[in-house]
Amino acid sequence: MKSAFPIGLLAVVSLLALTPPAGAQIPPPEAPDIGPPPVQYNFAPPGARSLAMGGSFIGLADDATASESNPAGLTILTKPEFSAHFRYTEFDNTVPNTVSGQGFESFTSRVGSPSFFSVVYPWQKAAVSLYYQRAADFRSGSRFDGFIARDLYNEDIVEVLFRAENIGLSAAFKLGDKVSVGGSIRATRVRTRSLQRVILVFPFADGFFAGRVVNDARIDSSEVKTTFNAGILITPTAKVSLGAVYKKGTDLQFSQSVTSVVDAQDLGPFSDPPERQSIRITVPDVFGAGIAIKPTDQLTILADVVRIQYSDADLGPNSLNGYQLFGQGGRDPLKDDQEFHGGLEYTWTSGNDWIFSVRGGYYFDPDHDGLRGVDSDQNHVTFGGGIVVKNKLQVDLAANLANAVKEGLISFVVRF
Repeated sequence: MKSAFPIGLLAVVSLLALTPPAGAQIPPPEAPDIGPPPVQYNFAPPGARSLAMGGSFIGLADDATASESNPAGLTILTKPEFSAHFRYTEFDNTVPNTVSGQGFESFTSRVGSPSFFSVVYPWQKAAVSLYYQRAADFRSGSRFDGFIARDLYNEDIVEVLFRAENIGLSAAFKLGDKVSVGGSIRATRVRTRSLQRVILVFPFADGFFAGRVVNDARIDSSEVKTTFNAGILITPTAKVSLGAVYKKGTDLQFSQSVTSVVDAQDLGPFSDPPERQSIRITVPDVFGAGIAIKPTDQLTILADVVRIQYSDADLGPNSLNGYQLFGQGGRDPLKDDQEFHGGLEYTWTSGNDWIFSVRGGYYFDPDHDGLRGVDSDQNHVTFGGGIVVKNKLQVDLAANLANAVKEGLISFVVRF
C-alpha cells in the first residue's frame, strides 16, 4: 500500500502557496490518516522438498516440516531427527506511480534467512517436535518524485520490513493403522518496521523556494500472539493418503506515529505533536486438504487445495490509500480465496546407501491485498531434487519461479 493523506491537505498546500511569508497565522496541519504498510504472506510449506513439489504436502506430510504443513504426519517418522532449512527470496514489487498518476514501476528487494529448524522425537505410536519457522520475511521499498502541478513538486517514499515467526510445540498420535491426528501450539511473533512519507514542495515564484509539507508515518514494533494448527492424516491403502489441516491466524494491533509538518520559508517548521494511530494487521485463518497417490514405488503424485480467509484482513470501505488519491483504482474488498497446489516426486536408489529424487510442481497464489494490478494472481513453477545417504543425512534443493518472486531453498536433515 502506498502512502495516503486526505484531500483537505492539498487545500492547505494551496493556501500556503498563495500566502506571503507573513502568513504566520496559518494553523499547523492535522496529521493525516495513513493506512497500514503493504505486506505479503507466504502460506507455502517451509521445506525444500515440499516447495519443489508445488508446495503440495498436506496429504503426504512425511517429514519434519509436517509440524506446520500437517502435524498428523509426524507419526510417519521412525527415527529422531534434526532439520534446518534456509531460504533466499527476490521480490519484484510493481506499484503505480503515485506522483505522475500514470503507469507502474518495479522495485526489487532481496532477503536471505533461515526458514525452519526442528527436532523430532518419535515414540511408538506418537511423536513430538519442537520447531522454529520464519513464516514470512518480506521487504519492499519504492520512491517516486516529480511535479504533480506547475509549481508543486511531490516525493512519495515507502520502506517496509514485515516478518512473521512461529516457535511451536507439536504432538501427533496414531488412532489406528490408518488414521493419525496431530496439532501444534505456537507463539507467533510479527515484526513490522515501516516508513511511509509524502513530501510536497512548493515555490511562490519560479526558482524561489517557499516551503514544503512533510507527511510521515512510522511503525517500528512487534507483537506476540498464541496460535495453533491441527491436522488429520488418513491412509486407506498403502498407495493413497488423505490429509486436512486448519491453521489459526491472529489479529495484531500496531501503533503508527503520524506527523504532518509545514516548513515555510522564513517561518521555520511548525506542526502539531505526532499523533498515534492504531493499525491492524491480520494473519488470516487457513484451511487445507490434500491427497498423495503412489501409482508405483518410485512415483508420488500430490495435490492440495488451500482456502485462505483473506476477508479477515479486509480494512473496510473507509480505508485510505494513495491509489485513491492519485487515481490508480483504489482498494477492492478482500475476499476469501483458494490456492491450488500440485506436484510429483520420482525416486530411485543406487546400491543400499543412496536414494535420489527429482521433483516438480505448480501452484497458484491469488491476490491478497486488494490492490488492483499489484502482485496479483501469481502462477508459480517449482522444481528441485534431493539425496539421502544411508538414511542418516538428507539434502534437498528447490527453486520457485513466478512473475514477482524468485526463490531458492536448501534443507538439511540428520537422523539418529
